[in-house]
Amino acid sequence: MPIRRRRRLTTLLVVAVVVLTVLFVALPPDSPVVLAVVFNGGRLRSALSYLGDRDAWLRARARHPVHLASEVGCLIKTGYGTRHRVREQLSAFAVRGGVLGDEGRDYLVVGDWEANGTADSGARAVDAVGLVMRDARLAEMADHERFGKYRSLRTAVEAGDEVRAAELGARFGWELDALKFIMGLELSYKRMPHKKWYIILDDDTFVVKESLELLLSHLDPAKPQYVGNAVGDYRARFAHGGSAVIVSGEAMKMLFGRPDIVRDAYISSLDETWGDRLVATTLQRIGVYIDERYSHYFNGEAPVMTRIRADRVCSPIVSFHGLRKPGAMVHAGRTLGRMRKPVLWGQLWELFGRKPLELYEGQPPAEGDHVGPGEEEVSLWQGIRNAEDCKRRRRQSVWDQLVKGEIYF
Repeated sequence: MPIRRRRRLTTLLVVAVVVLTVLFVALPPDSPVVLAVVFNGGRLRSALSYLGDRDAWLRARARHPVHLASEVGCLIKTGYGTRHRVREQLSAFAVRGGVLGDEGRDYLVVGDWEANGTADSGARAVDAVGLVMRDARLAEMADHERFGKYRSLRTAVEAGDEVRAAELGARFGWELDALKFIMGLELSYKRMPHKKWYIILDDDTFVVKESLELLLSHLDPAKPQYVGNAVGDYRARFAHGGSAVIVSGEAMKMLFGRPDIVRDAYISSLDETWGDRLVATTLQRIGVYIDERYSHYFNGEAPVMTRIRADRVCSPIVSFHGLRKPGAMVHAGRTLGRMRKPVLWGQLWELFGRKPLELYEGQPPAEGDHVGPGEEEVSLWQGIRNAEDCKRRRRQSVWDQLVKGEIYF
């Protein structure tokens, strides 16, 4: 390449970098341009981590030791219709201990009704939705549709009409759930100040003590950090709520140091579909974005439904979601409570598999296999009578993709 042309390209590259830098600094932290740069930069960093051992950093000396029960504030979200899950969740964590500390001081339960006793949920539930409705910052929004729905649920609960309350909860409980996130975080920050970390859990989420401890001990809570199972597009890349959401103490300090942004978040919650996405878009306004390098440690499925992907076999797994059936949460707590080291994705078959993996080395079982709910990488076929039919269809599918040039060997 001629020297003159090379100089022109170098100059253009330098100018482009300078322009992007100026735009990045000048534009609001939640502008589409900034979010696109952050998203693509994060994906690039995540992709580069695949070139080496992306978990090697966890084997280095832990520079930020953490005591989960006393230094991590836990926010548990529930609803009137699912309140029974909390009791089992607390029992599951109590099998091994060390995750939750004292109620009120180290963990908090929020919902869409007030429970002062422990008859149903096993803990006191703070009516976060009611607090949002009565908040002076939202006085002008008192007639919003969601508040009307909340009042309907509260009336049924106070009247002791379990059938009606269950019906209403099933119909629009997910809408009320979106109102719990910001209020739950604010309550957590005010009632459990000075925590190194804050973690949001659904009432059907379980976290592995040793794995969570390992991860947090290698992250600096004095930096604004937001970690979890990343989903969504670049405009609102967020940590999936069911997989556990982690926010550093510094990020919480920054957020609640901006009352204008917090008020806007409350207003947005009245129309937001997903509260976990609202957490992300709110943090974006203070320049805190999800770090995708750690997404593969978080899991949005129940143990028996979890797909063990090849690129995660040797990585620690922090969370499970969807433990809704009676006994499922306690079973997970007892099974994982026997572990004294971080649990790896590759150990899940040994821990939760119904049949030894060796059985699959030969002929497949007569009843075939089930891979779980459909996703992009899962093919669904009709009319499969046995395992041999499935294998035949799979071979044909691979051949078709080879012919079309969609896959290579």
